[in-house]
Amino acid sequence: MKKYIVLFLALSLVCTDGVAQRKKKFDYSQVFVPEEGGLKFEKITDDADAVYTTVGHSTSIFSSGKSSRVDWWVNPQIAISPDGTRIAYLSLKNGAANVMVKNTSKGGVSVQRTFRTNVRDVSWSPDGKTLCFTEWRNGHNGIYLTGAEQGSVVKQISSGSDNDYGAVISQDGNTIYFHRGEGGYQNYSLWSYNMQNNLFSNYSRGMTPQPISGQANTLYCARFTQENECEIWRINYETGVEEVILSQPGQSFTSPQLSPNGRWILVTGSSVSEKEKISNTDIYVVRTDGTGLTQLTYHPGNDLSAVWSADGKYIFFLSQRGSAKRVYNVWKMEFKQTY
Repeated sequence: MKKYIVLFLALSLVCTDGVAQRKKKFDYSQVFVPEEGGLKFEKITDDADAVYTTVGHSTSIFSSGKSSRVDWWVNPQIAISPDGTRIAYLSLKNGAANVMVKNTSKGGVSVQRTFRTNVRDVSWSPDGKTLCFTEWRNGHNGIYLTGAEQGSVVKQISSGSDNDYGAVISQDGNTIYFHRGEGGYQNYSLWSYNMQNNLFSNYSRGMTPQPISGQANTLYCARFTQENECEIWRINYETGVEEVILSQPGQSFTSPQLSPNGRWILVTGSSVSEKEKISNTDIYVVRTDGTGLTQLTYHPGNDLSAVWSADGKYIFFLSQRGSAKRVYNVWKMEFKQTY
């Protein structure tokens, strides 16, 4: 039986010789490129923080000729506390991947909040008290909860035989939404866990659910097409209405994050840098009605896993920019409301 590792969505981590040669011509230590003129970028972590992502640290995330296919890890790998003062990120030290918490202002120490071996993603509860994370353990991906402030007690949500990812807690704190992989590259479905009665429910096809504040039965999510590209959908699982919000042939979009004012959806998308012709991921926004798609980043390094600041004025994301070694760090950029 094939190992479930194929579910990780990071399936093509090898550059062709041509792409590798083009990469050598670009200085990844540059913080921004001309297309990003007018935007201010601030580095939140540094190389000593050993920021971890399941995307390869030194290779392309695309195979040759597959720049639109989803080959990156789509789950949330950074999270902002509800009060906006702290950021949770993944760090790989001493062979173990864990959640670290750091002040969102530049500088300061990081505090370790999980003491596991292979944490894969993280999200923050709306009340700021809990961190929800996925861990690869005993051959499966499962969902766990732990305190955001102190302690090392962990509550297991998933059973040992399931492959569950990308969990987020509802605004009322009663429900955990997540997606479950069920044996194939495109076979992901949306689920929930009711923390009051311990019941699991299955809703529809999709991954990385994003609850909508004030609309208890509605979610944003990402879905594969038959071409292995990815679209952004909005589904109401009570009425059964399902709408495609963002779809571009030849391009993929994942990891929807609704802005605090409810007007914008932040996504990671596939891209090709114009000058270097390097396939990578960049950060985009689109209005909730599907209009106004805007590319925000253009750096040939990968930009991904973006989240909003608590006030919606800034975007935090993972990026290879500013590093000659192409390692990832957490960065912050301003969001111009005029888009």
